[in-house]
Amino acid sequence: MKNKKPAIKDERAFHNVALVLMSLLAIYCIIPFLLMLSVSFTSESALAQGYKFWPAEISTAAYEYLWAKRFTIGRCYALTILVTVVGTASNLVLTSLFAYPLSRKDFKQRNLFAFILFFTVLFNGGLTASYIVWTRLFHIKDTVWAYLLPGSLMGALNVLMVRNYYNTNIPYSIIEAARIDGASDARIYTGIMVPLSKPVLTTIGLFAALGYWNNWTNGLYYITNTKLYTIQVYLKRLMDSIAFLKSSDVAAESAALAFKSLPTEGARMAIAIIAILPILLVYPFIQKELVKGMVVGGVKG
Repeated sequence: MKNKKPAIKDERAFHNVALVLMSLLAIYCIIPFLLMLSVSFTSESALAQGYKFWPAEISTAAYEYLWAKRFTIGRCYALTILVTVVGTASNLVLTSLFAYPLSRKDFKQRNLFAFILFFTVLFNGGLTASYIVWTRLFHIKDTVWAYLLPGSLMGALNVLMVRNYYNTNIPYSIIEAARIDGASDARIYTGIMVPLSKPVLTTIGLFAALGYWNNWTNGLYYITNTKLYTIQVYLKRLMDSIAFLKSSDVAAESAALAFKSLPTEGARMAIAIIAILPILLVYPFIQKELVKGMVVGGVKG
């Protein structure tokens, strides 16, 4: 009993130190968001004096400016949601399907396919080659496929994470028993592997959803049709337009004065708030499964 008391004290001390460190880290992560929210509600004239955590002069001009474009932004949001949902679902299916045979001990070519998978992490053809292949061979320019296919459809590291989860958390004896009972590989995958892989699939799903939601580079490279802008692409174009109008020397003096009143800094922060809000709303509902999938899926199998 005497030996247990010092151990309990050490454990409590460790927990207290860890709590303090994690609290400081959480504050460090929250501070930029609070500053961003404050700036979005600050007038442009007050922002000229610098950023503050509390608005020196409260203004909703940035949100009013975006509200005037609500129909266009709504269309972009709808397309972004469609791309995120379809892309995430496709990513989960392909990732889990690729990881399943790599986790099977009786799959003779699994080392070969694992090498091919890992090779893509180390080497790629570059942006120019990728652009030529996607536009001239697959003809995805100015189509929704430009958001779904290049870069985000399946990640090698995610496949390895799912494979490790299969190896460490799903006993191989269950698969052998299912094979003895006459279950096919498709039945084993859909009836055993997928239901028992909820934590790691939730983790991969969040990664994929974040990738699709925040992706604006594909739109920049492959999309010229304004009706196919996602929210990220549209807001990027909007900020570029605001910056151009405020710096343009071509406009007349009266127009230039009007351009100078555009809420550039406030709009930039309001845009960021609008872009990250859906992710902030979804994250609390999947936090438990996300943490479990990250911890267990990352263990080497």
